[in-house]
Amino acid sequence: MLAVLALRPQPGPVTALLTALVAFAVGRGPDGVGRGAAAFLLLLLMSAVGVAVGATGWQETTRETLSALTRAGVPWLIGSAWRLRTQVRHQAEARVIQKRRQRRTALLRERDAERLGLAESLHDDLGHALSLVALNLGRLEVDPTLTPPARESVATARRELSLAVGRLGASVGSLRSGAAPGLPRRADITDLLEQARRAGADLRVKAMPSAERLGDFDQVTLVRVLQETVTNATKHASGRPVTLDISASGDQLYVTARNALADTSSAMDGTGTGLSALDRHLQGVGGYLQTQHGDGEFVLRARLPSRPVTRSDADDSAVLDDEDLETVLRSGAERRGRVILAVTALVIVAVLGAVEIVMTSEARRALLPAEDYAQIRVGDSRGQTEHLLPEHGLLPRPETGPGTECHDYAVTAVPLDDRSGDVHRICFSDGAVTSTHYVRSDSR
Repeated sequence: MLAVLALRPQPGPVTALLTALVAFAVGRGPDGVGRGAAAFLLLLLMSAVGVAVGATGWQETTRETLSALTRAGVPWLIGSAWRLRTQVRHQAEARVIQKRRQRRTALLRERDAERLGLAESLHDDLGHALSLVALNLGRLEVDPTLTPPARESVATARRELSLAVGRLGASVGSLRSGAAPGLPRRADITDLLEQARRAGADLRVKAMPSAERLGDFDQVTLVRVLQETVTNATKHASGRPVTLDISASGDQLYVTARNALADTSSAMDGTGTGLSALDRHLQGVGGYLQTQHGDGEFVLRARLPSRPVTRSDADDSAVLDDEDLETVLRSGAERRGRVILAVTALVIVAVLGAVEIVMTSEARRALLPAEDYAQIRVGDSRGQTEHLLPEHGLLPRPETGPGTECHDYAVTAVPLDDRSGDVHRICFSDGAVTSTHYVRSDSR
């Protein structure tokens, strides 16, 4: 359809518009480059066949073919550029998704390696050490030199240690299998605090929301925060009071814990892996952890959101925060899109410029100045006018009746002249001039 429409000589406005729409649709559609090339090859083949069978002359066919290629080629180039620009954007989006998946896979591999390494460390080091402690406590439990109260305390400690070893074993198994850690999670915060008090912790609750209000937040994360708070306080300031202040505001839960530091302790003692792990966990679910110490006091502040961020969301955030990948890829796609449009515009300007050069050259070869045109009169013989007429006329030649031959000559060769496209038409019959007309471009 594109080849047939484009090859129509001197198309009207409707045909020209339809040709442009079809050419744009071909360029914008699937395999626009291949289908457009096929259409233009077919157009050239049809033109060659017309010359071969003698339907048109080669000069006229060359001119019409060039005009057809311009009419169809420009909108086809615009459609192809539009499609390429859209394709570049889609490729950028696909690369963003691919990079996210690759990064997520790498994060999962790193997490699995860390989890397995931690499991082995807990099993080999901590588990063995706790087993030795339990064995020593068992020996003390049967020591006849201990008083009954002391023996009861040792027995209680051994039982608690046995339970801790069991929980450690469950946690090691969970880490190895990739399941959720097997530590018990208490939904009742009051029971958790009471057990800590029975273990010797001096906990003082300054404020706490109702159980119903606490139910709006992730209980697992809240229990982990409180457990780490108590553990850290008893580690660095054993026997010192710990003040808890828990408040809820909107969809955020705030936990503040304060405890005095022992004279020989600081918040920086030990490895600090518990608080670091808690900090990473809170950041992963959309919260935060802050710690500060000074003037003999350690303060822990934590914020918990009501709806934790999902693992996939956290992984995607890690990917994008890593190198701001999405912005980089999309900016690159926008730049390539602008380059495609700019190159297309340059090609179109070059094509139109080449056509204009050809048309101007043709007009110069067929230029009949006004002063020479004024000397030609009806009835003059062809011999009398040949020295005034250019060697070449404009194509296509006007259609005439039998025995009559007409030629069009350019009025001006200046493209920006208002008379550009107008012609002087000279008609001959029986070797004499039969008519001279000034024909405007819109009437030609």
